[in-house]
Amino acid sequence: MRHFVILILFCVFGLASTSVQAQERNENVEAAKVAYITDKIELTADQAQKFWPIYNEYETKRRELMRNYRSGYRRNLEEMSEQEAKARIDEMFDTRERELALEKEYAARYQRVISTKQLIKLYRAERDFTKLLLKKLDASKTANR
Repeated sequence: MRHFVILILFCVFGLASTSVQAQERNENVEAAKVAYITDKIELTADQAQKFWPIYNEYETKRRELMRNYRSGYRRNLEEMSEQEAKARIDEMFDTRERELALEKEYAARYQRVISTKQLIKLYRAERDFTKLLLKKLDASKTANR
């Protein structure tokens, strides 16, 4: 199984980037992430069937939360008043609190399907997968120079 996951990862990172291929790459990255996490947390077929819809729902809600926060992120700091800057900081903390509440809610939901040890493995696998992606991106940038 691990060799299969590694093969998938190499296929994902081997794609060239054009707009059509970018969409395919995103889909392939998601597929590789599913395979990677499934392997790392050792999901059974029954667990996977129940786990992935919950995980995908969580990811959608988390992305929406972050998208809403970032909508004003690029505003020029020099044009902000102190009051607007304070409001931005307050919004940042509010977003972090909502993100933590969302994570707690879904951790409880995950544990109806997977064990607590598998939950810890999930968090580790997510972090490790992100590191792997960043390394591949960095290597890709270095190769294209």
